[in-house]
Order: sequence, then structure tokens, then C-alpha cells
Amino acid sequence: MIKILALGDSLTTGYGLAPEDSFASRLEQTLIQEGLDIKVINGGVSGDTAYDGLARLKSLLRHSPELVIVEFGANDIFMELPVAEVKANLEKIIDICQQSGAMVLLTGVLSLLDLNDDYSMRFHKAFENAAQSKGVAFLPDFMPGIPGNPDLTLPDGIHPNESGVERIVENILPVLRPMLSRI
Repeated sequence: MIKILALGDSLTTGYGLAPEDSFASRLEQTLIQEGLDIKVINGGVSGDTAYDGLARLKSLLRHSPELVIVEFGANDIFMELPVAEVKANLEKIIDICQQSGAMVLLTGVLSLLDLNDDYSMRFHKAFENAAQSKGVAFLPDFMPGIPGNPDLTLPDGIHPNESGVERIVENILPVLRPMLSRI
């Protein structure tokens, strides 16, 4: 059995959704339907930043995942945390995962980009730079076209509804499948 740890925030944990409709659950269901013997551990906590994820990581690695999906950024960017700090926390998460023997897929939140804001631009570039410097797979946008789309979000306009989660799963599979084939 292949174990994937989905480490993230409310976008991973399934804020406002039934547990079986969370990203981790829907990803697991989809991969099982594709014939894989797989378990996706939901390591998401609403409100978490990359720093919070780093603090929780070692306890989650007791599951011995072969692959870790690292999904942070929404809370970090909304709180305007220092870009260098966020990048350093992401790099530490990647280092710890790689030291455990797990492959890493880092995801960004490009859909939250404000083209007119220097902080936003630097923030998104930090994710790309962290992935490049650590040599891990990178998906620039975990939730493309979801924020602000009432057909894909809960009433808050950010958190995905069931249809939004399906879009997230569809979006991540082309990057994830080749990684899984190497396990």
C-alpha cells in the first residue's frame, strides 16, 4: 500500500465539508478507483500556516508516507507573513520529508495572486524558488479558478465546495500520477 500524507490547511482538511468530501478523501477515492492500493492521510488543519505545518510534521511522519503533498500559503498570504520566513518553513518541511525518505509535491496558491501587489508577487515566487532549490515537484496553483467562483466555493468565496474539491483533484492528478509510478 502506498501512503500519501496531505499536509496542509483548511483546503486540505475539507473546511465546511463532510469528511468524505475533503481533498484527502476524494484524492484517495479517485486513486483507488484507478486501481491503486493507496491511503491518503488527511494532515490538514484549518487556519494553519507553513510554520504550523512544520510544527506538526514529525508526528504525522509516523505514518511513514512515501509521498507528501505540501499545501500551505492561503493563511500565510492573508496574514502577510514575511516571505523569507514562509520560504524557510517550506524548505524545512521539504528537508524533513526528504530525510524521512518521502517524495514531496509542493503546491502554491497562484489563484490568490494580486498582480498589483509586490508582496503577493514575491510570495508566489518564494514557493517556486523553494521547490527549485530543493529539487521537488511543484504545482503552482492548488485551486485554479476556484476562489471567487460561486459554483466551486462555499459562501465565503474561497473554500472549495464538493465541486471545487473535484477540480482540485483533477488539477493535481497529472503531477501526482508520474510520482506515484516511481514508488
